[in-house]
Amino acid sequence: MLPVAVGILIGVTIWMICDGRTERTERLSGLSPSPARPSSRIGIVAVLSSITSFVRNGGTVVEAFEELAERTYPSPTITVDRAMEIFDAKRSDDETEERAWRVAVNVTMACQVSELLGCETARCLSAVSAAYRRECLMEASRSQALAMPESTMKLLAALPVVTVMLGEIMGASPLTFLFGSLYGWLCLLGGLTCYGIGLLWIDALTKPLRDDAEVQRDGRA
Repeated sequence: MLPVAVGILIGVTIWMICDGRTERTERLSGLSPSPARPSSRIGIVAVLSSITSFVRNGGTVVEAFEELAERTYPSPTITVDRAMEIFDAKRSDDETEERAWRVAVNVTMACQVSELLGCETARCLSAVSAAYRRECLMEASRSQALAMPESTMKLLAALPVVTVMLGEIMGASPLTFLFGSLYGWLCLLGGLTCYGIGLLWIDALTKPLRDDAEVQRDGRA
């Protein structure tokens, strides 16, 4: 009985050791980026919140960026290139490189203003984060406003072609009428004229929104 008890005790000990190693490995793998858990693409808003929280808890902006970059900078300053490296690497899939660049410039300017004027760094970063949130909200609202006219334009553009195809399938021969008689040519010319006027009208309705978006984008660049 004694050898059996010793064997069971050794087996339980080995199992506990292996299970503990597996659990620690799973915890460490959960912290690492993977295809199932792309933690590196957390988004610009999350990066700004993380840096602001780090500064509020007593850290510095340089230390926050070094932690995100997982390396130490040779000089204790934040430059646009260093900030861009972080924001470009952490931006989500729906955030463009241009957005990351603008936020990097704003964060760098906020740090410089904080150093020159003695303002609280966390408040400067909070202002940058709030401005970026407003920008995202405005672009989302603009996209929603343009979605309906654009879908209507696509529907109207495809409707005449679909109507002609359905007519051919049903045996009405609309192509023969349109291209085989004078009245058909007149109807075709009138239809194309109204078709072009409708597209120009929808484009004129959506043009102010597009121009406003381009002006704001150029002003922020």
